[in-house]
Amino acid sequence: MNPAPTEGTHGMRLRLKVWHRKKRYAIRQNPLANQAYRLLVGTVGGVLVLAGLAMIPLPIPGPGWATFFLGLGALSTEFTWAKRVTAFMRRQLHRAALIGSAVMTRLRDGFHRQLELLGQNMLDVSGFAHYRLSPIAAA
Repeated sequence: MNPAPTEGTHGMRLRLKVWHRKKRYAIRQNPLANQAYRLLVGTVGGVLVLAGLAMIPLPIPGPGWATFFLGLGALSTEFTWAKRVTAFMRRQLHRAALIGSAVMTRLRDGFHRQLELLGQNMLDVSGFAHYRLSPIAAA
């Protein structure tokens, strides 16, 4: 008996991917089943994309975008145009995350500098200018 391997989520994803590819290969062998499968994936993915687009303006964050990307992911399993759109959107989201991170770093550093200057100005005004504040450590 082989003990169950402790592979984590990566191993589980790999097994699921292999299982899906085997099933998909079997479906591709039958042209009618292949067309039905692609129609089903296109319908489900299209409904999810449209539902996501309809939910994006809702006042609660999350479900609209999550549903949209889930539908796009489903479509990208069968359609190359959806795979290209998904890759493009991933690149753009990655770029936006890098820009947002840089902006937040600059804002945080500027805030710490202003706070230090405020402390020094308060000491200067109070007459205790001979005491030097140590810089605030960035968190």
